[in-house]
Amino acid sequence: MEERLIQLQAKLEADESWAEKLFGFETAEQVQSFLKEEGLEFSVDEINLFRDQLLKVVQKGELSDEDLEDVAGGSISGAIVATCAVISCVHTVSGGKW
Repeated sequence: MEERLIQLQAKLEADESWAEKLFGFETAEQVQSFLKEEGLEFSVDEINLFRDQLLKVVQKGELSDEDLEDVAGGSISGAIVATCAVISCVHTVSGGKW
């Protein structure tokens, strides 16, 4: 999963409109389909984990060591931090979207 997260992070950092589109979807299944079209295959569970961790960052401002341990090797944290730094989509994610 770490390699896919690095690729996701690169896409998020490279193109703000791509990131906004990603966070505009309503369901994890829509996100999964979009990412698959972009050559990034994630399970719905992985996508939901990403969303949950992103919401933790939004709510707390950062991930605790325990949060990082909950994710495989903490590798998702870089993508989450990049997401928060690159775009202001927090309201979208916390507004009932995927």
